[in-house]
Amino acid sequence: MTTNPGARPQEITINRAASVMRILWLDGHASEFPLRWLRANCPCATCREERRAATMAVADPLRLTATPPPSTEVMGAEFVGQYAIRLTWSDGHATGIFPFAALRACCPCSTCNPEGAPPLVID
Repeated sequence: MTTNPGARPQEITINRAASVMRILWLDGHASEFPLRWLRANCPCATCREERRAATMAVADPLRLTATPPPSTEVMGAEFVGQYAIRLTWSDGHATGIFPFAALRACCPCSTCNPEGAPPLVID
């Protein structure tokens, strides 16, 4: 199996003050992902189900929630093998695994995605 070297990171930096995760890819391209976007696009099953429920709430707007909004502050990060990164948010959420290939495909720069970053996963 061959992998796209452009989808492999050379360096990953999380700038908490600026609320961005910057990835310098092996091919020299740099991507900056807003932490808010990463949390809103968390690929874990729980977050995907929440997004589906929110979409359904448009048709049936009587949906109450007693939980606080998800945190967008990253407290930690770790590699998952050589293919992804897992972020730990300040509210304890840590089940989302962000594959590098998916992140590269969603690069929010105007060169990669002139219409804006697409969703990380299709719910």
